[in-house]
Amino acid sequence: MKLHDSVIGVLLFAFGLWVLTTSLGYPRMPGQSIGPGTFPSALGALFMLGGIALTIGGLRTHRGPWLALESGWRQPGRLAAALLATAGVILLALGFERVGFPLGGFVLVTALFLLSGYRHPAWIGVSAAFVLALHLLMTRMLYVPLPAGLLKGLL
Repeated sequence: MKLHDSVIGVLLFAFGLWVLTTSLGYPRMPGQSIGPGTFPSALGALFMLGGIALTIGGLRTHRGPWLALESGWRQPGRLAAALLATAGVILLALGFERVGFPLGGFVLVTALFLLSGYRHPAWIGVSAAFVLALHLLMTRMLYVPLPAGLLKGLL
């Protein structure tokens, strides 16, 4: 799938505007000129500037369609995998605390492998190893509190 550069520019601008308006509401640090909202505000402004530049450049140089589906996207498996990835991430986000990252991530990655045609049982092991390694990296080395959910006490 190919989006026109102007469409991507408008999306970048909207995302930057959202980040900027959200970060402006962060509390100030007493006696500090740099606070929790400084870095997100700068990134939001940069996204907005990049979105403006991409939109103007796209309108000036390219007169093609706004959306073009390439032949690869016309295959039912690829479109289904993209929809599964999107729906799976949304479902995982909604039940993140209850299901947990290890189990939810494993189910999602395994389903994507199966849908993409990787049906050998070794791919289930690859899914498990990847999600477990990512969970351990995030929780043990980076101290990100990912919920274990149903596997609480095992990991």
